[in-house]
Amino acid sequence: MSYAIIRNVKYKKENLKGIYRHNERKNFNYSNKNIDKEKTYLNYSLKEPIYSYEKEFDRLKKEYDLKGQIKTVSNIACEYIITSDKEFFDRIGEKETKRYFETAYNFVSEYKNLGEKYIMSAQVHMDEESPHMHLVFCQ
Repeated sequence: MSYAIIRNVKYKKENLKGIYRHNERKNFNYSNKNIDKEKTYLNYSLKEPIYSYEKEFDRLKKEYDLKGQIKTVSNIACEYIITSDKEFFDRIGEKETKRYFETAYNFVSEYKNLGEKYIMSAQVHMDEESPHMHLVFCQ
């Protein structure tokens, strides 16, 4: 039996550059051996960032007048990694896999009024062992 999996990770501002480069596939080489660079063209975005995650955070903070003191120890962004097992995605096929991630994106956007405006990026990776989505938002 397959299960939906959501992992939550919190990030400080200093972490955002590396996370951005990985999620948006800006690196040339990856230590993660599960990435098949020949399949990277299959990846797609449900929400593309306008800028890097650091600049996106600064833009959102200014645009929505977000309050709070940011210290070096402050978590400023969260990332949900949403997936299931490979067999699940193989069984439901390409069209339903896309719908799975779109449904998850819409759920997060609407959950407790999080608001899509605070989502910086939502990238679906099809170039690794199991399809998964990296959804990054302001905390």
